Amino acid sequence: MKKILFLLALLMAMATAGAQNASNEKSFADKLYINLGVSAGTGCDNVHPLTLNADIGYKFVPRLYAFLHGESIYGHSDAEGLKTYVTSQNLGGGLGYTFYKDDVTAIDLRGTVSTSVGNADWKNVAYDLGVMFRVGRGPLKFDFGVSFRHMSSRTAGIGSYNGAFFTLGVGI
Repeated sequence: MKKILFLLALLMAMATAGAQNASNEKSFADKLYINLGVSAGTGCDNVHPLTLNADIGYKFVPRLYAFLHGESIYGHSDAEGLKTYVTSQNLGGGLGYTFYKDDVTAIDLRGTVSTSVGNADWKNVAYDLGVMFRVGRGPLKFDFGVSFRHMSSRTAGIGSYNGAFFTLGVGI
């Protein structure tokens, strides 16, 4: 009985979410969110991270979207005069909310959680909270973002990372 009530509540919530869509986004393609970018972080404990990232998501209502997040991390380290680097491939997801939008610009608040997968040099869990500025007319937009990132390291000899991240990318 509890499962049936839960399913009914979920269906009713989905019906109201569709009723809130008063924008011109009618097709599935209009509700897609895609972002490709490069990010650089400030130094923390002699680690300077650089990432290539990709997000693909779906706008459930005009201002709220969920996305899958993938990134390749290159962490340059300069510890004890020895310059090295570590790599990691992270997969995860996140939520975004557009709190300002006009014809040319949009400002999104985004949160992301990802973890390293595969045979990564730097095993970590990354938490990211930031603001993304989207600028442009038409379907292709330029993205500029600033965020705070905490990377909880699970690799011996590499400490956890806390720092500002700056993002530059393109998306639809």
